[in-house]
Amino acid sequence: MNGVNLDLFQFEYDLTWMSFFMDADHRIYTRYGGRDDSDPESHLNRESLLDAMRLSLALHKMDDAPRRRANPKREPGRTPEQIPTMTTMMAKRKNKCIHCHDVKVATLKHLRNQGRLERDMVFTYPTPANLGLVVDARRQTRIKSVGKDSPATEAGIQPGDLIDQVAGRQVRTFGDVSSILNSLPASGRLNLTVRRDGRETPVTLDLPAGWKRTTDPSWRESLHVVGPNCGLWGRKLNGKERQRLKLSSDKLALKVTFIWGPHTRKAGIRVGDVIVSLDGQTRNMNIKQLHAHPMLHRDWGDTIPVTIRRGNRTLDVRMTFPRTPPN
Repeated sequence: MNGVNLDLFQFEYDLTWMSFFMDADHRIYTRYGGRDDSDPESHLNRESLLDAMRLSLALHKMDDAPRRRANPKREPGRTPEQIPTMTTMMAKRKNKCIHCHDVKVATLKHLRNQGRLERDMVFTYPTPANLGLVVDARRQTRIKSVGKDSPATEAGIQPGDLIDQVAGRQVRTFGDVSSILNSLPASGRLNLTVRRDGRETPVTLDLPAGWKRTTDPSWRESLHVVGPNCGLWGRKLNGKERQRLKLSSDKLALKVTFIWGPHTRKAGIRVGDVIVSLDGQTRNMNIKQLHAHPMLHRDWGDTIPVTIRRGNRTLDVRMTFPRTPPN
C-alpha cells in the first residue's frame, strides 16, 4: 500500500486481497473481493472473477462507467504515509512495506489518540448477509437464501432474486454491495431494486441498530487496536488430550504455547497451562476468538477471572490488563 491513493482505493483493509476494474481516468467499473467471517476466500473463486473481468471489458467497450471521476489525476489524494501513526508503526519494521491491514490499524490508532475511537469502527464493509441477503459466491448478485427474521425477510425478498441496485447504485459483485453498505448509517432504511422473473421490483429494508456487527470478527487484524489482548498464544486440545484431562469436546480448552504479555505472567499463567474459562466464557474457541472477547468487551486496566488446568489441578487466577494500550 506504499504511496497508494486512499481516496480512490477504498476497501476493507483487513482483507488479504481486493481488486478494482477501472479505466485510465480512474472510473471504477466494478470491485471484486470481500469475505465473510467463516473463510477468507468465501467469495473468491475463478468463475466469479472471470465474470467480473468479462463484464468490465463489456462496460469499457460501451464506455459505461460512472461519469463522476472518483479522483482526478491532478489531485494526488491521501496516502497511507500521511496517517500520523503510520510513521511510528513503520519505524519498528525492517521491511518498510505497508500492508493493507496497516492502513486500518494506523487509522484506528490515530482515532484512539484523539479520543474518538469506538469499537464499532472495526466492523467496516459489512456483507449483504448482515441484512439477511445470503448471495451466491459464484453469481454474486443472486440471492441464494434469506436469513430468518432478517430485514430481508421482512422486506419480502426471496431466494432467486437478483440484486440490481443498492441505494440507487448499480451493483455487479459482492464487493460492490459491500462497498455501498459501508457508506450507510448505523440505522435507518435502505432502498434496493431486485429483479424477479425478469421484472424490477423496488424493496425497502430497515437497518436495525448494530446491523454492521458480525458474530466472529476474530480474523480482523485491526481488532487489537480497540481493546486489550490476553498476552499469550495457544492451540485447541485435540480429542485425545481432552479425554485424558476429562474435558468436554464442545467447551473451551486452549493450551498455552507462548506468552508475551507481562500481565499474563503476573497472573501466574504458564506455558503448558490449559485455559478452560476466560472472563466467564467457556465456549469452544480458537486462540483468535479468545483474544477477540476482551478486545470487544473489556477495557484497558480491567481485571478478569481465568480458570486453567495445570496437570490434574484446576486453578483460578485473575488477569489485569495494562492500563494503557501500546503505541
